[in-house]
Amino acid sequence: MSGSPPSCYVRALEALARRARSTADLSRWLRQRGYATDEIAGAVERLAAAGLLDDAKFAHAFARACLADRKFSRRRVLVELSRHGVAREVAEAAVAVVLADEGVDESTALVAVAAKKMRTLAGLAPDVAARRLTSFLARRGYDADAVRRVVAQLVSP
Repeated sequence: MSGSPPSCYVRALEALARRARSTADLSRWLRQRGYATDEIAGAVERLAAAGLLDDAKFAHAFARACLADRKFSRRRVLVELSRHGVAREVAEAAVAVVLADEGVDESTALVAVAAKKMRTLAGLAPDVAARRLTSFLARRGYDADAVRRVVAQLVSP
């Protein structure tokens, strides 16, 4: 029994049921599946009107997961939200709220993340451990000067 393909709106609902998405992410996903621009715009508008698609809520949840749980830096979260197509002002507001609500202090988070990672690098030569720790922290988006200070404290030659 083959029926007609699902409507753009139905596909969008299915996508949102699997995971949260920004408006730009969802539009891109639908475009990749061959839906027309006007169909996508209609589906996005309908979902937004129903409160099922909201970039501010997406940004807040994403920022909370990255800042509080995964211990990314503020800068890295802003870059990631930008990649998801979230407007800069919306992203900055979400990050600010999460930092305040969760009481996240970036320098404290940096030290905690570095110390945890250092435990897995303990058996390595100091220069190798320092290099790997520096790379790890840089990928998390922490400031280079702060990373150097923390690595110097944790890795003794």
